[in-house]
Amino acid sequence: MLFVRPDFYDEFHCLASACRHSCCVGWEIDVDEESLRRYQGTRGEIGRALRENIALEPTPHFRLAAGERCPFLREDGLCRLILTLGEDSLCDICALHPRFFNDYPDREEAGLGLCCEEAARLLTAGEGHLRLLVESDGDGTPAPTPLLRLRGDIFTILAEDAAPLPERLRRALALLGKPLAAFRAGETARFFLTLERMDPAWTALLHTLAAAEEREPALSAPRHARIAEYLVYRHFASAESEADAAARLQFCFHAVRLVAALEAYSADALRLFSAEIEYSDENVEKICRWLS
Repeated sequence: MLFVRPDFYDEFHCLASACRHSCCVGWEIDVDEESLRRYQGTRGEIGRALRENIALEPTPHFRLAAGERCPFLREDGLCRLILTLGEDSLCDICALHPRFFNDYPDREEAGLGLCCEEAARLLTAGEGHLRLLVESDGDGTPAPTPLLRLRGDIFTILAEDAAPLPERLRRALALLGKPLAAFRAGETARFFLTLERMDPAWTALLHTLAAAEEREPALSAPRHARIAEYLVYRHFASAESEADAAARLQFCFHAVRLVAALEAYSADALRLFSAEIEYSDENVEKICRWLS
């Protein structure tokens, strides 16, 4: 069994009260069964607060307070559960966020979702290309799937710094026999406005791009190369068919150009993109179909 993670994964630490965009605000927080049993047996005032603030239907979840805040998020940005019961008291979704895990035969790949501002900072502050750290449990070295081997070829092309990044994107898609989809900023922004949206800041940013003068986004290395590599790492190898793989690669490369275009208007573009798009399977699927 292999365990894979990006080069910046182990550097991550939650910013807690220093975070400008708390993951304890605006997100649904489901409670896993084991944590629910533990909370139901917790004594004292904190136990009563837990039971009062958990709704059981349709699945157990915390009842959000005013402003869609977790009921245990204090005004100073710290978690009342951690301060009272310790970090081990957190339910799975809180303990693991912003981590994600993709499972393949004899291989688990972990990453950090860029909806977290610290994860986004660690990715883009890294030097050079994204490196994958691989550890084995000692039980042999499994052969990679065909898509994982193809992803390795894509990474090789993306790392060829002598070529401009747009050319690398075109060459990577040529491995699947597809041309790189044209990027028209206004058209892209207008399409993204038809998708499900949560944060008014994301909507405002898309409206700004839709009304802006049409121009090719400026891709700069290593920042946008690392973003492209991260997107390929997270989304490509879980494709269910060759056509799906091509659509997912188009999604990754369209996304990095959209982020680059939006960064002309907001330094928060990458985090907003991830929160609004990557965490909605429906949005990702709609974009893949649109690009196909």
